[in-house]
Amino acid sequence: MCFLRSHSIFGANLSHNPRECVRVVTRSAFLLVCLGWLSSAAISTAEAAITPEQRKQIKELNDGVREAGKLFNEGKFVESAEKVTEIQAGLIKLLETKDAELQKETRRLYTTLQTAHGRLELEGAELQPLPPWEELTEGKTKGASGPATVSFKDDIAPWMISQCGNCHINKRSGDFSLATFNDLMKGSKAGKVLFAGSDKDNPLVDVIESGEMPQGGGEVSKENIEKLRKWIAEGAKFDGPDPAAPLNSYTKSADAKAQEDMTPKKPTGKETVSFARDIAPILAENCKGCHIASRQVQANFRMDTFTQLLRGGDSGMVIAREKPDVSLLVKKLKGEGGGQRMPAGRPALSTEKIELISTWIREGATFDGNSPNSDIETVINEAWASGATHEELFARRQERALARWKKVLPNDEPATAKSEQVFVLGNVPKSRVEELVKQLDKAIAAASKSLDAPSNQPLVKGGIALFVLKSRYDYGEFGRMTESRELPREWQGHWQADPLDVYAVMANDNSADAKQQAALALQMVSGAYLGSMNEVPVWFAEGVARNLVVAANRASDPRVKSWQQSLPAALQKIDKPETLLEEQVDEESAGLVGMALTSYMMDRSRRRQFDSLLKQLREGKPFTEAITTTFAPPKSIVKNFLGK
Repeated sequence: MCFLRSHSIFGANLSHNPRECVRVVTRSAFLLVCLGWLSSAAISTAEAAITPEQRKQIKELNDGVREAGKLFNEGKFVESAEKVTEIQAGLIKLLETKDAELQKETRRLYTTLQTAHGRLELEGAELQPLPPWEELTEGKTKGASGPATVSFKDDIAPWMISQCGNCHINKRSGDFSLATFNDLMKGSKAGKVLFAGSDKDNPLVDVIESGEMPQGGGEVSKENIEKLRKWIAEGAKFDGPDPAAPLNSYTKSADAKAQEDMTPKKPTGKETVSFARDIAPILAENCKGCHIASRQVQANFRMDTFTQLLRGGDSGMVIAREKPDVSLLVKKLKGEGGGQRMPAGRPALSTEKIELISTWIREGATFDGNSPNSDIETVINEAWASGATHEELFARRQERALARWKKVLPNDEPATAKSEQVFVLGNVPKSRVEELVKQLDKAIAAASKSLDAPSNQPLVKGGIALFVLKSRYDYGEFGRMTESRELPREWQGHWQADPLDVYAVMANDNSADAKQQAALALQMVSGAYLGSMNEVPVWFAEGVARNLVVAANRASDPRVKSWQQSLPAALQKIDKPETLLEEQVDEESAGLVGMALTSYMMDRSRRRQFDSLLKQLREGKPFTEAITTTFAPPKSIVKNFLGK
């Protein structure tokens, strides 16, 4: 601790900042190693029969170590790495004589350089590899003579990190850690897991070869098992930068492999099994409550989204692409993965369903939904809706609308009426419901024309449901009961859209004239139409909808003036683009800012770009991709507009 107090340049409170404490200790340890070596080296140098020139060179290297340690301690990692590289080159040149006395005097310096490599690489510095000591002193290089040796750093550590890291590097599952080489050699509570120099009776090899381990990391290849055997038989030699350094610091290939395995892949078109249509429904039916839609998931393994499914849990990744037999998901479903068969406490999956999952994995475990971050129910609904006809989806939408109504007003039977694209239900007179059907049909025709939608197909596949409430109180209750939110007081109506539900809600206003009612109908219909497209955000859909109202009803709709007056206050809430793009602002403000943003896009001079954007959205392209190819990335658009 005396050393830490004397080097307080970091200004860290060690009792309140654990991360900084670790950094201080790491840097200080580096300097202590360097300085500690200098004192012992100085004594031994004086006793050795070394030429004056060599003694001078050793002193220069010692001074360099001291300087590198100070640079490291000051946080100047690049400069420290450059100095270590310079020292390394000097040591290599010095050892070219193969002089035994010189080797004896510089062995400690070499060890210090190994430590320096480990500390600097932890800080992200890149250095030239330090050759093995035997290569520098005896001229022995890998493969130079006799059978090739196996490198722990190059041949063993990479696959251990990739396949065993989640359980034994990030955690100490089974009281066994692989965090460092020293931990590996220490073994577990049960004892050592390998015996250097022996090609038999090594527990580590046995559990890997049997397939018992690694759980969730995929089967270790026969080639890697053979390398492990050979490495142990050759003495389990260490050739990394520091046996106490984290294994993760040795290689970047494992991280890259893990990242690739956790990246969703799109179908090639040759697959026979669909995740959205075939696999997701099986998972949703059998895993809900434990791994899906659960507050406390089992084994830290969530499957609410496809991204979470790929990531896995405490036992590591559960899917090994193209290898169903070694995928933990399949093993658990068959009752072969150790522990409980899955799903726990429920009937086992049929052989047919397990084979369906196995085939999906064998074909690459691809994702055919719109977004891998969507919840699994949304993925299922999107898949069903995309394959349904307009009539099938419209029938389902009506069923869901009636179920939603009963949730809000269970004792109030609604009046209903419909057309080919509209279903209206409400606690108002039947004549009013029928009138609203006609208004919405007219609004659909107006929106189709304004947004250049194809005239030979419904504006919204599956139609639109409209809930009309007789009072403002009932309108507010609808928001609380079905959308879990308080609706803004200035709202007279609003829309919602997801794969199965595209609907609008309004409070009946007998004081509004025909033009005002038509304006509200146009706003709700056009907003719902755009909002039902792939990943279209509220600010864009509502912004376009309000611009259509402004264009058609500038003089007759009093809300237009109110929107214009409220826009400056809404803009004040958008301190940076992410506030709008990541939906960190209320919907009313998002709609107002969106109205200003889309007004620019809908200008006559940019109409071709805007029409191209809508065309791409109708074809199913995600919003971000469509707007980027027609205008610019959303962040750039918002940033330029805000001037921030």
